[in-house]
This record gives sequence, C-alpha cells and structure tokens, in this order.
Amino acid sequence: MQTVSRILDRAHSVLSHDFCPSANRWVYWLKHPMAAVALAGIVALVCGLLINPAALIVLAAVVLIGCLGVVWPLIAVRGIRCEAEFLSSRCRVDEAVEVRLRLHNRWPWPLWGLSVRRGFADPGDESGGIALARVASWSDTEWVWTFRPHRRGVFPIRRPEIDTGFPFGLIHARAPVEVTGELIVWPRSTQLDAMPDAAELRSREDRLTDRRAGDLGDVLGTRPFRDGDSLRRVHWGQTARFGRMIVTEREAPVACAVQLRVDTSASIHRIESDRSSLERTLTVAASILESLHRQHARVDVVLGKQAFPVGSSSGELRRCLDAIARVPFTGETTDSTECTLDRMSRHVSTIVVTTDLALRQHVAHRHRSAGERYIVIRTDSAGDISTGKKTVEGCDCHAWLELAATDPVEMILPESWRRACHVA
Repeated sequence: MQTVSRILDRAHSVLSHDFCPSANRWVYWLKHPMAAVALAGIVALVCGLLINPAALIVLAAVVLIGCLGVVWPLIAVRGIRCEAEFLSSRCRVDEAVEVRLRLHNRWPWPLWGLSVRRGFADPGDESGGIALARVASWSDTEWVWTFRPHRRGVFPIRRPEIDTGFPFGLIHARAPVEVTGELIVWPRSTQLDAMPDAAELRSREDRLTDRRAGDLGDVLGTRPFRDGDSLRRVHWGQTARFGRMIVTEREAPVACAVQLRVDTSASIHRIESDRSSLERTLTVAASILESLHRQHARVDVVLGKQAFPVGSSSGELRRCLDAIARVPFTGETTDSTECTLDRMSRHVSTIVVTTDLALRQHVAHRHRSAGERYIVIRTDSAGDISTGKKTVEGCDCHAWLELAATDPVEMILPESWRRACHVA
C-alpha cells in the first residue's frame, strides 16, 4: 500500500506541476466557461462554412446559450434587493451567530441560484457565505443563517454581494447587500486560574493570597515574635514547646494592579495563513486579561500605541477586547516596543506578551525597566531564543513563560501560566 501511495503522490505532483509558469497569463483565460462557448461557436462556424451548412444550427444554439447565460444573470440581480443584519454584536472565533437575510424580488418570475458571499471570508476565499436555492416571484423573503466566523476581526470584512450565475454559470452578476450593524469577533480565550501578586491598591478582606503574609485568611505558618506583633497572633503551643514567643502568619489581602503590554508591531511577528504569531499573541493576551479581570485585578492594557484601563467594569473589558479584535491581521506599522513607558511607573508588575524576535530588541534597549515578566511566543519551531537568557544592566530580560511555535495555546497555556505564577 505504501508503494501504491508513493506512486500516486508522484503522479499527482507530475500532473499538477506547472512546467511553463510564464505562459499562464496567455492560457488562463481558457479556464473561463465563456472560452469553451466561444471555441464551440468558432468550430461550428468553420464547419458550417467549409463542410456542411447544417453546422450553423449548432452555431445558433451556441449563440443562444451564450446570450442567455450572459443576459439572464444581469436581469436577475437588477430585480433583487438584499439586506443582512447580525443578530449579535459580539462573539468569539467559531461561535455561532445568527444573520437575518431579507430579500425582495420585484420580478414576476422566481429566481434561482442566488448566493450571498464576499465579506464573510478572506478576500479570494469563496467558501464563506450562503447559497439560496429559490426566491419566489413578487415576494419578500426572510432567512436566518447561522454564521461561524473562522477568525477574529470585524465582520463583514468588506461589503457583501449577492450574485448569481444561473442558468449556465458563464458569468456572475452581482449586486451589493445592505448590512445593518457589524459583528466584532474576539479572539479565542482560555481560562487561567492562578494570578501573580502585584501592587496592592487597597485592602479587601474578600481577596486574599497565600503568597504574601498578612493578618487575614488561613494560617500560612509560624515565625519568631517581632516587636509590634499583636499578642492575639501568639501561638501558645509552639511558644511553650520552644520556650520563646512564636506567632502565626496568615494570608494577606490583595488587589492586583498589573500592566499588560502586547507587542503588535508587524516587524516582530511572522504572519502566515495557517499559523500566525500575532494571532497566538492576541489569544494569550485576551486569556490573561479576562482571567485577571475575573479575579478582580486592575489591568492596564497597552496595545500598540493605545492604552486601556480595565477595572471592575465589564464595559471596560469589552472595550479592550474590541480593540484587540480590531488589530490589523498584518500587524501594526508602529513600533509597539517604544510605547508609553511613563505609564508603567505605578505598576509593580508588568507582563509583556511578545515574540522571540522582539525579546532580542528588549535585551538591546537598556531603558527597559527591571522586573518585567516576558511571555514569549516563538515564531519558528526550529528557532532559538537563547539571546533571551541574557541579562543586561537594568533589564531582567528573560522568558518568564514560553510557548513554542507548534504548541496549542488552549492546552499548554493554563498549566504553563499556573506553574509560572507559583514560581515567580
């Protein structure tokens, strides 16, 4: 079986190989259906003039088919009006969203072979959209279509069109579709449980951490008595055992203030159709943002040249996720590694989601503040970020958490994040 499969693969590669790419511009027109009709008409004309006049009947039939195939689609789209409306304003990648389509047919005959495309998939990709089998004559018809966006962003990507090639598909006539509203598609997100301790903004008894000593929560351990300790914290059993004053330590209240900086510059990302380091970076950033927000932390997000404070308000979270969804797929032209460093002064903890290419730039810039935690997305599975282990004066530039180019983010990130938070 392996031998047969190998032979078939070689045969397929030979049959599909382009031996004369320079001639494509001269012969690609042969792929169009009208080329076949035109060639059939020329052959019928030659045969009718030189061999048998009966061949002119075939010529007349070919001309009739060509005229009908060209004129009918043009007439059909002139009598149709289409409107589309997203029934939800936000969703995530691959989540189902309903789209309401309204069609008004002004012609006294039904229309077949209609489809709504262009705007629900990447340019050049005709797979996104919906096909309509039949629209009744003199009718107002409504459909509800379930749309699953395959990528983040704002939909429609461009203005949709309704087209038809009925009956022969020789040409496709198009008419614009009026779209009501827009759909903002957030990147995928995975739930993260742990949270790194950061600056304490205010005391909250319902928010505790087992990694800082305080006066509330569960007992963490014991230690020798120090001047100023309350007698209420004395552990009398241990005091009697050791013959000196021993006190207990408990959990401390915490409210975190974290700056989350996301590198979106095109120069430090590798943009590929099937695997983009920018998309992985935004997925990681969205997961961290939502997880910290769910744990009542304050997060100041720096996205390129923009800053978004995200507190307890769900509206602030939505506004930031909307901005993440709107990041261009090819990255931003500005250098995000040079943005708004003055806003970091009041944050004890700064998390930078970047790539191995950008980490080398961070090492090279000595003005970076110490103590930043770098989440590094590798851009090449065979790459090496050993330069990220270097430490320059005033900059602790090493990978706090690292994801390989082939790692599935939804599976690897939760455990890696939990482990990084516990050893930070």
